[in-house]
Amino acid sequence: MNGPDFWIRRAPAGYDAALLHAYSIGAPVAAERVREELSTALDSDAGRFAELVAITELLQSAERGDNSELVPALRRRAVMPGTE
Repeated sequence: MNGPDFWIRRAPAGYDAALLHAYSIGAPVAAERVREELSTALDSDAGRFAELVAITELLQSAERGDNSELVPALRRRAVMPGTE
């Protein structure tokens, strides 16, 4: 009997929190709540890196038509503070 396939992916620390935040960014109230609840994972250099990885992945998938409504908010979030 074979069990389900099992695999482990490597991702930056805070990636899951960053991905949840990136997907919720189109709903500002939800996105703010995610940032508030997961600030420990997101408000660090590692968390910012993970957020940029998640945003990049979603922008790439948007080019294929996935979640294209998130693109403007994702691009705004990707801008580093102080570089606007």
